[in-house]
Amino acid sequence: MDSGASHSFISARFASCLDVTPDCLSYTLDVSRSTGTSMYTDSVYRSCEMSMGGIPLYADLIILPIREFDVILGMDWLSAHRARMDCYHKTVDFRLPDGTTFLFKGDKGFSTPIISFIRASRYLEKGCEGYLAYVIDRRKEKGLSLEEIPVVCEFPDVFSDDLGSLPPIRNMELLSILHQVQLLFRKHYTGLLLQS
Repeated sequence: MDSGASHSFISARFASCLDVTPDCLSYTLDVSRSTGTSMYTDSVYRSCEMSMGGIPLYADLIILPIREFDVILGMDWLSAHRARMDCYHKTVDFRLPDGTTFLFKGDKGFSTPIISFIRASRYLEKGCEGYLAYVIDRRKEKGLSLEEIPVVCEFPDVFSDDLGSLPPIRNMELLSILHQVQLLFRKHYTGLLLQS
């Protein structure tokens, strides 16, 4: 259900599964997408029966070349069935013209939609905004402790428990030794060049 759509639609792929012949509209419908592109169609499946909570409901479904959804029930269908949407509770209250009333409850446990990198790239190329976030729930982390890592456990003073801060202060003696080794190496290397 999409209260932002004026008409109800069916994807061409899903429509190919129906054993019904579509009718032609008396006009060509120009459907604008949120990406700024337009789609044109002139075919409709009239009075398609669908069941919601065991109650048969009918819709005129206009064919569109979409892949994201199989069926989009728009305002034409919602108003014909006198539907009232409660977005907070994820329910739709139907009061049919024959007096029948029923409540449809949406899925309570849906997860955040995930799209592929390729699709995200296409959206960004079309000018959509994107945000890159890296989120870690530290309450659920069950990583190894430093004592459980074979080589790391031998050097507890080198590896800190809190790796999210600056490195610990190190003994400067090691740096001066490294500097002396470099000087020796240069001295001997230069001597080898002079001998050859």
